[in-house]
Amino acid sequence: MKRYQSFLATAAVAGLLTAGFAANVLAAPITEEEAKSLALENAGAKADRVAFIRAEQAQEDGRNVFEVEFLTRENDEYDYEILADTGEILAISYEKKAPVTSKGKDGKELTQEQAKEIALKHAGLAADAVTVIKEKTDIDDGRLIYELEFYTGDYKKYEYEIDGRNGEILAWDFDSDSAYARQDAQGRQTKAAAGDTAGGKRPDRASDKKGGISREDAKAAALTRAGLKEGQVIWGQVYKEHDDGRLIYKGEFFHNQMEYEFEMDAVSGEILDWDVESIDD
Repeated sequence: MKRYQSFLATAAVAGLLTAGFAANVLAAPITEEEAKSLALENAGAKADRVAFIRAEQAQEDGRNVFEVEFLTRENDEYDYEILADTGEILAISYEKKAPVTSKGKDGKELTQEQAKEIALKHAGLAADAVTVIKEKTDIDDGRLIYELEFYTGDYKKYEYEIDGRNGEILAWDFDSDSAYARQDAQGRQTKAAAGDTAGGKRPDRASDKKGGISREDAKAAALTRAGLKEGQVIWGQVYKEHDDGRLIYKGEFFHNQMEYEFEMDAVSGEILDWDVESIDD
């Protein structure tokens, strides 16, 4: 995923970006200049403050599209894919070409839930209107980063990377019709139907949002399995993601020269996969 956008800049143009996530439909096929104008409007940028890297027509999945890429004076790079027949924005990618230098106001890190709220606000969506497929905590060059992916009922897919110190959106991607989202949604529906037919409990989709174990509970269960205590280990990544329609925790930690990796059901706490190996191997 591409990186590095100031959250303050995001807030200033969030309304324009959110509006752009909806289909921009024109009455007739658009020209290259119209495609460029649509991209600029969506990004909240002015033509005299950007340099176009490319604006060209191409074929994508049998459709005529315009690929528009430009760089702002603030070193923000945008890459758009726009349907030539209607002007609908099909995809957006963003990258900050300059390093982020601002620091958090109080020195406190955001929680994963706060990062999720920032992403949803930027996308203009409510929490109950999306299906979250990835909530991951990562460390990149000493910086805490939250990675989130979610999609809507009409298969619009969003990806975000958010600075855990100050809430800056470091990167985001949008896909107006995600094949992955369609496949995931169909898989959930199939599992739900199978659960009802068998007379058992429905898959825990509601539990994904409101129930299940916390990240700290998952870490504690992993330590119990290893027979270790918190002060004896160094933690790596511990994050949630969906795997074949099931919400799980994946994590790793280190003790002496051993690396422990686990996968755990995020609802029941059941350990699904466990691996221990020497770091020297």
